[in-house]
Amino acid sequence: MLTRIILLFSLLYSTTSNADEWLVLHSLLPKGTQFSYMVVDANSETVIAEHHKETLRTPASMQKLLTATAAKLHLGGDFYYQTKLIGDLSKIKNRRYKGDLRLNFVGDPTLKRADIRLMLLSLKKLGIGEILGDFILNDAHFSGYQWSNGQAWNDLGVCYTAPSNAIIVNKNCVQGNLSISSPTAKKATLFIPRYEPVSINADVDIVTKEQRKNQFCDLEVTRNSQNSYQLWGCMVPRKRAFGLAFAVNDPFHYTARIIEDELNQLGIKFNGAVRLESKVYAGQDNQVLASYQSPSLDKLLKIMMKESDNLIADSLFKTLGGSYFQRSGNFRNGGQAVKAILAEQGLDLENAYLADGSGLSRHNLMSAELFMSVLKFVYKNDIQFDLLSSFSVAGIDGTLKYHRGVKGKQFKGKVIAKTGSMKGVANLLGVVKTVQGDRLFVLILNGYNKPENELQAVLKRAPNASKYLFDKAFFETILNSPLKQ
Repeated sequence: MLTRIILLFSLLYSTTSNADEWLVLHSLLPKGTQFSYMVVDANSETVIAEHHKETLRTPASMQKLLTATAAKLHLGGDFYYQTKLIGDLSKIKNRRYKGDLRLNFVGDPTLKRADIRLMLLSLKKLGIGEILGDFILNDAHFSGYQWSNGQAWNDLGVCYTAPSNAIIVNKNCVQGNLSISSPTAKKATLFIPRYEPVSINADVDIVTKEQRKNQFCDLEVTRNSQNSYQLWGCMVPRKRAFGLAFAVNDPFHYTARIIEDELNQLGIKFNGAVRLESKVYAGQDNQVLASYQSPSLDKLLKIMMKESDNLIADSLFKTLGGSYFQRSGNFRNGGQAVKAILAEQGLDLENAYLADGSGLSRHNLMSAELFMSVLKFVYKNDIQFDLLSSFSVAGIDGTLKYHRGVKGKQFKGKVIAKTGSMKGVANLLGVVKTVQGDRLFVLILNGYNKPENELQAVLKRAPNASKYLFDKAFFETILNSPLKQ
């Protein structure tokens, strides 16, 4: 089927029968798409195919390969985050703690409200029934912006762009939904759990598909101070509730309210205030009263790579900057640290630009050739670093479990890759298992925009054209291509 489709396109575009098999694939992409690729035999490092390999393009989440590699090299697989509640045991008298308590946050992307509850419960176990002082949240571990330069402003209210702050609780994300209470309802009903310390108001009209199209209407969200949001716009009728995920844009106020609520539930009287501290504390009250430890870096990378978790990636990016330069981590020193750490292994990223660790920024720039250099290093050292096991596997797990570009028995379990997707960007890099051995590949598609009627009149048998058609042809060509002699 795929061979016949490729042949049809080659005829339509007047490609000769002797044309290079890789050039034939180019016809499967819409006009204007910018693309680069490299395919290399893993063992001999023979280049099987390449196209615009030096051109810098938007990498999207393939950027996470750089973050993961640098983290394994510099932090080590046993690294973990540790959030500490510190104070002074000598200040406990008659069930009262006379002084300030301090919670030192370090950008742990796994810390949850339940973990804070357990740390506060430790205070009660120490005999503290009342706090005569302030509760200080220290976020000095990170500095600078919560979001990288170059992120789309209208994405900042949703959870996949949750802010990378030293203070992270519940992934800095609040879940909820919109539902329709009755068939005659004119407005949607918003549900947010009562225990979430945010304020979200909704004014969402229920309209038909035709009305939504004619009114150019969709769901919109306005972000205000101290985690106050306004949801508005319209939605079409649906049987199931529509899931929502709001990014917590003010992690300090969100966490402060959680702490106040948890202290109240534990019956610990609190007469002070929750305050923010953004400088490293150098006082004497430095006894660890309670702490939370994250899973190891190896476990975090499995989640980050397979599920393309942006918050883990950006937290690690800042952590690398802080650790490498021995100061508060931020997006600026994170980029320099990743480049420096990789350069120590002979991986010179040259004029690539690293704005963040997740790939969310449109400022990021990488080439297929530079990605291939890192991928070859990862492949050669996989016994030591075990990074390939964090890649998604076609038809089995992660972001490739249902990826239409590698859907089919011929690809299942054979394409092991990291995806990179955003508007107009559809990238993949990884390993293809072939009968002739492993093939390493980097595929970068930028500026991809499928017209509504694209290819339908020409190729009615391919309703999923054209990116997925290209992907399938690309990987089938890798599976079938012999080494160049």
